[in-house]
Amino acid sequence: MKIAAGRENPAALERLKQLLVAHPGPLSTVLFYERGQKTLALSEQYNVKPSPELFGAIEALLGKGAIAVK
Repeated sequence: MKIAAGRENPAALERLKQLLVAHPGPLSTVLFYERGQKTLALSEQYNVKPSPELFGAIEALLGKGAIAVK
């Protein structure tokens, strides 16, 4: 997931954490911070099951184009 510079705030990151934990599954989660050009692989507790509901909620929080599945 791409975290745009303007969306790096504690409230958004806390909400993202809640979304990830609420959708457990096999897919690992990696965050890319645009501001510092840094990548962070999250622990297994944040692995998710991909779904339109989850992706829609994340895009509403982080903006369109924030998600890439590889």
